[in-house]
Amino acid sequence: MSSDPAMPRLTVRRLLEVPHFRLRLVAGSAGLDRTIRSAHSTELLDPGPYLRGNEVVLTAGASLRDPDACAAFAASVKAGRAGAIAYGVGDVTETVPDALRRHCDRLGLPLVEVPPEVPFRGFAEWFAAELASTRDEWGERAETGRLLRDVQRGLTPPETLLPRVEDAGLDPGALVAVAMPAGEAPAASGVIGVDDDVAFMITGDEYAGTDLAGIGTSGPLGHLPRSLTDALAALDAARRTGGIVHAADLATFRALLRRLDPGQVAPFTDQIARPLADHDEAHDGNLTETLRAFLNAGGAVGPAARALSLHPSTLRNRLSRIEALTGRDPLDFEDRIALAIALWA
Repeated sequence: MSSDPAMPRLTVRRLLEVPHFRLRLVAGSAGLDRTIRSAHSTELLDPGPYLRGNEVVLTAGASLRDPDACAAFAASVKAGRAGAIAYGVGDVTETVPDALRRHCDRLGLPLVEVPPEVPFRGFAEWFAAELASTRDEWGERAETGRLLRDVQRGLTPPETLLPRVEDAGLDPGALVAVAMPAGEAPAASGVIGVDDDVAFMITGDEYAGTDLAGIGTSGPLGHLPRSLTDALAALDAARRTGGIVHAADLATFRALLRRLDPGQVAPFTDQIARPLADHDEAHDGNLTETLRAFLNAGGAVGPAARALSLHPSTLRNRLSRIEALTGRDPLDFEDRIALAIALWA
């Protein structure tokens, strides 16, 4: 399989969902999302040197006669970067050896039980068919991704997407774009496309999928260029903060601060926040608390004084001290913005 992160992956979890294999997970549940790409049948005790990585290692357990052999086999499979072990019961033992289960759990290596009536050759056939289908799906997603990117850049009219939107059963009058890391493109309904390191999804529903995504603004088909652009901006914010970010929440002061990197914030910290903190520590003062209350009051002296239980002239004296220490006047609008960045960033 291609190592392209945009290509949909086959995983151990997906293998367990294949109905005709009737597999049962018996150990290593921590590794269910490990990538798999082929099947390798062996009865060697040390198969690691013959593995290429991401295989399902099939064994009937002929070499696994004692706990030490089970430990050595599991360690070798893990060292060979295989994705899982599939143990066929019925030929050598009627159940998966307990020692093999313990070691696979310890290594985080999925171990599945294969029923006696399921031939190992069926795994190779399934992988061949599934990988071909996966490549077809990836090619279609890449084509759609390029088209969505062209729509977002204004190079292609959004009406070009109408056939795909209708095929997905979406209402062209109510669409929203979602952007996420390419490797997290979901197997979900909607229009799915992948371009470079970003996956796009056009949907009409509230999004509930990957843990990292940017949600664009909703609107009709003609609004998609804006929605795609908004989704990319929201994804950029989500990469910094984690979670799902809605573009509608980006047009706030605090959201802007979250998009600043440490280098951009450093001058505000060094020139404003630190002098106030140093003064408060040295003089058992409360200039930082005063400034915070003043900002929360929208720069109004009266409400801030009441919140702090101070006389207005006392508050004004403190604001003058803040100006002397930082060079920024809290009563000036632009200076107040700088002071707010220093405190809230």
